[in-house]
Amino acid sequence: MINLNGKNTLILDLLSHSYYSTKIEIYMSTKTIGDDYDPYEKKYTEVNLNPHFIKGYVREIKSEALVWKSYGLSEIGAKEILCNEKYGEWFRNCSKIKIGTDSYAVYKEAQGNRVLIEQRPYGMIKVIVRKV
Repeated sequence: MINLNGKNTLILDLLSHSYYSTKIEIYMSTKTIGDDYDPYEKKYTEVNLNPHFIKGYVREIKSEALVWKSYGLSEIGAKEILCNEKYGEWFRNCSKIKIGTDSYAVYKEAQGNRVLIEQRPYGMIKVIVRKV
């Protein structure tokens, strides 16, 4: 009997291999108060911190699939990331995602299902992000 809720080390080893995985940069941010801070408007300045690097399997989603499938994304392009579930909170709280030279929308600023995070078997998550 296969335990779908447990972690499968073979899949995690396969995804951590450099031939199949892609380096993903995740930037967290911190809020700072500028000299012109107004307590009524509560406008903070967000400063990006150093990036965290993770490895995941990245697949391009074709523009035809974005229009006809129910992802709710626009036609400008998107990527599907398969990675370990421990990075789920990183994707929910980050302020910037970079894969290669392209930047992608983040979970906390996304509107209308621009970023989807799905739980997958064997302790994996599937993250669908769109280009900014």
